[in-house]
Amino acid sequence: MADRQGVIQVDDSLTDNDSSYGGSDAASETTSLRSNVATYVYENGRRHHSYRAGSYWCPNDEKAQDNLDLFHHIFTLSLDGRLFLAPVCPEPQRVLDLVGTGTGIWTTDFADDFPFASVVAIDLSPIQPPMVPPNLEFQIDDFTAPWTFTPQSFDFIHARSIYGCVAGYGALYAEDSKDLMEQAGFANVTYRTFKWPIGPWPKDPKLKEIGAYNRLDWEEGIERWAMYLFTKCLGWRAEEIQVLIAGIKSELHDKGIHGYQEM
Repeated sequence: MADRQGVIQVDDSLTDNDSSYGGSDAASETTSLRSNVATYVYENGRRHHSYRAGSYWCPNDEKAQDNLDLFHHIFTLSLDGRLFLAPVCPEPQRVLDLVGTGTGIWTTDFADDFPFASVVAIDLSPIQPPMVPPNLEFQIDDFTAPWTFTPQSFDFIHARSIYGCVAGYGALYAEDSKDLMEQAGFANVTYRTFKWPIGPWPKDPKLKEIGAYNRLDWEEGIERWAMYLFTKCLGWRAEEIQVLIAGIKSELHDKGIHGYQEM
């Protein structure tokens, strides 16, 4: 079943002077947080993970972590305060936050909501807080490597924002596509998309709020999205990228541009 939002109505009342536009498996060989993965790699003034260095393109410094937490807030707004939409059983026993738990904010909230579930979260970077619910465990691992978990041992596997994380989706679950997921053996697949405005241009109050936060996320996050990829993959100089970023940031405040992204 596909569920897509309709056309977003523009708030025509905006003016140029508007302020808004001025428990682990026994056989697991998963790398421990106690290893030397905290010896980070630095590129263009930003800090990156050292475990399997270069396999993921985003930095993991405090600025990046704030960006990730803001992203989590936008997701929560989109889902009306819920952490997920999947029809999970009322009392899940084993839960895996698979793809880059980041700061662990989603996983921490989930572990708080389901105190009797054993929750495991994976990331390449040990940036998660030390004080977490007792039913939550963070592991430093690469989800694209062969899994060390017991097969079919989880009631719920959560993943989001996996762009740029997977070289071959077929090895994971045949891509994030309804048809391909069904071909891979998944049943009762529901595919939904949500429109995230970029800026507070929508008339709808909820979308306006999402748009305001999303634009802030763009402004604070665009350097971390672009710098590594443009220098490493496209051969740009950092100065050229900063000029591009400045132009994009300027356009983010153009109330005549009604941009949005589908999530």
